[in-house]
Amino acid sequence: MNIYLLINLFILNVVFCDESKFTYKGGWPINPTSNEINDPGFNLPCPGNVGCECIEDSDCINNNCNAHPKGNFCNPKKGDLIPRFEGLDQFGQSVDLYDFANQDKIIILELSAGWCSPCNDLASWIATNDLEITNNRWWKDRYFPIRDMINSGEVILINCMYEGFEKKITVTPHDVQKWYDMYPDPNVPILADEYRFLHSWVMPTGLPTIFLIDENMQLINYSNRGLTEAFMYLTQPKK
Repeated sequence: MNIYLLINLFILNVVFCDESKFTYKGGWPINPTSNEINDPGFNLPCPGNVGCECIEDSDCINNNCNAHPKGNFCNPKKGDLIPRFEGLDQFGQSVDLYDFANQDKIIILELSAGWCSPCNDLASWIATNDLEITNNRWWKDRYFPIRDMINSGEVILINCMYEGFEKKITVTPHDVQKWYDMYPDPNVPILADEYRFLHSWVMPTGLPTIFLIDENMQLINYSNRGLTEAFMYLTQPKK
């Protein structure tokens, strides 16, 4: 057989083997059908898309124009598909948000920053059961079971950091690693939103900002501030 053909076959075999055996160091799931999700993308042209300025609901593709401290903008809403996002995790790997689809689990998506005190409280509670979080005025005791839900794998928490330990300073991979060193939870991927893609889509007005996504990458709820709506949903009485 021609030597060049043999080399090409070897290269193809390596590539396909690598793809079929690829795993994340953190043990995050792999979704082999991620490319079948109809990614709406970030930074789509205005007017009408999420993040665009608006006056009334009809100005938005999703009919959801809301007030924001910086003006009126088209915001995400329940049922919207979250755009495909990739960020470096605490192990230095680029992690695809769509790999968490089709796991038959609710995804808790958190936008955070290293300087955010309540974000630190939340991470410390989940990682070590530190109860400092209960001193926050928004805390409710009905939230206690959420820690067990995360640690047992019943739900997935993904922490997306867009700023590091100084305000207005974009997060770096070092910040993500430092956060993991402080709160070494093997169940929580920490992704760096270095280019603020998620930040520009969510437009948070307070941290942590937490909302829920279903296994199809559609929003169960949307919030640009706090965790109340998401945590109340997760702890509602079972019917």
